[in-house]
Amino acid sequence: MKSYQKNLIIFGLIFILAYTVFRFTYAWYTTPSACQKCHEIEPYYISWQKSAHKNTDCRDCHETRGAFHRLDSMLRGIRDVSIKIKGDYGLFTNSIYHDSNCIACHIGNYKPESKAPFMPKSHAKIIKNGVGCNNCHRDTGHKNGLGVDAKFEILSP
Repeated sequence: MKSYQKNLIIFGLIFILAYTVFRFTYAWYTTPSACQKCHEIEPYYISWQKSAHKNTDCRDCHETRGAFHRLDSMLRGIRDVSIKIKGDYGLFTNSIYHDSNCIACHIGNYKPESKAPFMPKSHAKIIKNGVGCNNCHRDTGHKNGLGVDAKFEILSP
């Protein structure tokens, strides 16, 4: 066997091993209770447990769709863990949500949340005009801005 074939086989085995480890750690660390262990989200986690979306996984709203959605989510998670370790929190260290995820659930295209109520037809025009879901449904899933008011009080003269 030629050396480049051996190298290709070794690379393939390393890739398969790394991918397997990645998938297992991704599945293990991406549950709502696991998210709260590394992210400073306890108030959001508590309010999520009381919301209509309590049976919706964090990833259903906060993860992109597409070929590299797991990798994107994992890299953002690693960034957030490094922020926690360094204690380098900014005022607006916030999470990303995706309107496309809201829309997919509420038009019935996203199967994990098949019991979601259908979006009213009037929303199509609003969405086409570029208005995001969060503009009107700010506290959906869990209350947004928890603790921000106290931080702004410090800034008041």
